[in-house]
Amino acid sequence: MGPARYDISGLKMFLTHHYYEGTVSYLPARGIIGTPRDAGRCRYGCAVCQHNGQIQSERAEKYKTNEDSECGKFLAINAASMSCACPRSPKGLSPAAHLADGTTDLILVRKCSRFNFLRHLLRHTNKDDQFDLAFVEVHRVVRFRFTPRYCQSDSDLELDLLENGKRQIFSQICRDHPACGCTRTNSSWNCDGEILTHTAIDVRVHCRLIKLFARGIEELQVFADLSNPCVI
Repeated sequence: MGPARYDISGLKMFLTHHYYEGTVSYLPARGIIGTPRDAGRCRYGCAVCQHNGQIQSERAEKYKTNEDSECGKFLAINAASMSCACPRSPKGLSPAAHLADGTTDLILVRKCSRFNFLRHLLRHTNKDDQFDLAFVEVHRVVRFRFTPRYCQSDSDLELDLLENGKRQIFSQICRDHPACGCTRTNSSWNCDGEILTHTAIDVRVHCRLIKLFARGIEELQVFADLSNPCVI
């Protein structure tokens, strides 16, 4: 189907309007400069990365407690350690994210109507603040975990079942029960195109493990036609 598969898959997911119920626990990045809603962007010689990266490197193994948590139903849980700009989203998923400061921007989109969710998606294609909506939260964190409300099995059990040939996806959004009468639904995490079949995950940012060689942030003219933005 070529590139059209992205549009068709996205439209299908938008129409199904699945939500994910559980608890998101996260460790906010403290003592740093900058927020996910800054106007500045990460570039070569970024002062934010130099300042925050040094702080995070010194505290790498000291984060143990003081986590915040959010419970509820989420349409999307995203994490961006860079802006993730692309032709469909010139500013990116999180325009002010920094690549080498030891943090990631955690974006929580709570359950809302299809119309409101469409408003959020369309804001990625223009200059509007995609976080300026009542059902959207953004946090700059160094670690976060997701624990589903249902089917809370540990990772060891999942791995054992996979090794025994019983490939099961522990990603039920909800089980059959009289309270809601919904059907069993499976889901998975998408890590930059790679599918993770474990529902309960623990994500930690490791600051400056590798050196990255790049030309820097591309200017708008290198992108394809931006005059005809499509729904993400």
